Amino acid sequence: MRGLTRRQTSPIIAQVYIFYITTLGVLLQVIFRENNDVSPVLEKYKVIISIFIVVITIHVGAVILGEIFRIWIGNGISISGVISLLFGFLAPILLLLILLPIFGWVLLGFWFLLLAKVAWDYKQQCHHFLGQLLVRALHAFERLMNHTSAPQELPI
Repeated sequence: MRGLTRRQTSPIIAQVYIFYITTLGVLLQVIFRENNDVSPVLEKYKVIISIFIVVITIHVGAVILGEIFRIWIGNGISISGVISLLFGFLAPILLLLILLPIFGWVLLGFWFLLLAKVAWDYKQQCHHFLGQLLVRALHAFERLMNHTSAPQELPI
């Protein structure tokens, strides 16, 4: 996907939005049955489902930010790709916690080990990226504060 133009990446972002809205729509259909009461089976797992919604939202946000960075900056920020992969891998694990709890807990343990390894590997890159972001934000704020224009008189 390297070297894609803005027009070529727009369908990718649209597909991500459609996936996200479809997933939330199906989830709402499963949670609320015909008579608008919550399914008793899902009442037991409402914490896992809430976490699943947050995880899917973070995954979709990371994919979209990665595409936006790729469009406007010209290269993808690898941190957004890693975040997208980690949370994309976590979403089915959360669903497995509902369907096969023992297998889901084992996979969740492996996911936390993977998260720790990735966090350790990207520690320096995150510090560098966040430092650059803070410096750019401070420079933009300084330019905004120094940009004073003389008040203009309104025509009467």
